[in-house]
Amino acid sequence: MCMWITSRECVQIPCCVDERICGDTFLRCEKIRNDFIVSDIFIYNSNCVFACSTFEQRYNWLKDLLKFFQEVPGFPRFIHKSKLEKHHKTRGQESYLDEIGSNGYYSEEKGELVKIKKHILPDCYLIGDSYLRVPDLKTSQYLRTLGSEFELRCDKNEDGSWSILH
Repeated sequence: MCMWITSRECVQIPCCVDERICGDTFLRCEKIRNDFIVSDIFIYNSNCVFACSTFEQRYNWLKDLLKFFQEVPGFPRFIHKSKLEKHHKTRGQESYLDEIGSNGYYSEEKGELVKIKKHILPDCYLIGDSYLRVPDLKTSQYLRTLGSEFELRCDKNEDGSWSILH
C-alpha cells in the first residue's frame, strides 16, 4: 500500500512497485497534480538510511530506486527531481548540508526565468524590449561566458529593466 500523508490529508495512491524493494519505505515528495516529485528517502525496507547518509547520497540513491517504479497509464508517476519536466513547477530549489542525517531545505524561487540575448554593444543584454542591468565587472565576465542567447532567473525592476537574481 502506498500513502500520501500530509498534515491535511491521508490518501492511498495506486502504484506498481515490487514490494520486495519497497516494503516499509518512506519517501519525501512534492505533489504536483497527479505526479509525485521525489526528493528524499528516510526509510528503505525498514532501514533508516536517513541517520547514516548525507542528503546527496540519498538523493543519488533515489535515482536508482525509482527505476523500479513502473509507469502505468492512469496511475500517479513518481519522478526524481533530476528528471523534472518543464510543466512541473516546484515550490523552490532544494539545498542541503553535506552532513550525515541532515535535511534538505527549500529556498523559494523568486523572479522569472527569462531569455536573454547579447546585444552588439559590449556588456548590453536584451530581454524582450527591455534590458538587463549588469551590476559589476564580475557579473559582466560571467555573462560573457554564457554565449549569445541564454536563460537566467531575473526580477523585473520598477523602471522596466531586469536584474539578475543570484
